[in-house]
Amino acid sequence: MVTRTQARHILEALSTLPTEKVTEVYDFVTFLRERYGQRTAVDVSDAWSEEDLHDLMRASLAHAEHTIWAGEEEYG
Repeated sequence: MVTRTQARHILEALSTLPTEKVTEVYDFVTFLRERYGQRTAVDVSDAWSEEDLHDLMRASLAHAEHTIWAGEEEYG
């Protein structure tokens, strides 16, 4: 993964190149990505798994605890 600093240095270097050279860089990066990049499957389904529902419930309770129920302590 590219760090912000690396990305900034790459963009700075690209900004000094003529357009046709930027196109060559893009083509090379695309080649590298296809050859060495990680291929991960993306789940595009909109179904909620049991784990998703559990995570939602846990996050909702944590949010309520920090907002709603915390306010009751101040006024109770």
